[in-house]
Amino acid sequence: MLGYNRAVPGGEIDILARDGGTRVAVEVRTTTGRSDPIDALDDSKRSRVARLGAVAGADRVDLLGVGIGLEGLDIHWVPGERWR
Repeated sequence: MLGYNRAVPGGEIDILARDGGTRVAVEVRTTTGRSDPIDALDDSKRSRVARLGAVAGADRVDLLGVGIGLEGLDIHWVPGERWR
């Protein structure tokens, strides 16, 4: 991991990491109850995260959703496509 809650011009990146030689910005969304945390990331939020990732020099943006429910944690990882 390269950092977390990393401030960049225009906002903040939740996690900045490496996947092999690829620099990855990760947006983390947590919800409680039965809702899917990935659904909480609408198109405008995804576009904003992609823009912030580009500012941070990321080659890819991944989404990580953590749902907290009665059965425990439900984790959804959506890897992004490499754009560089």
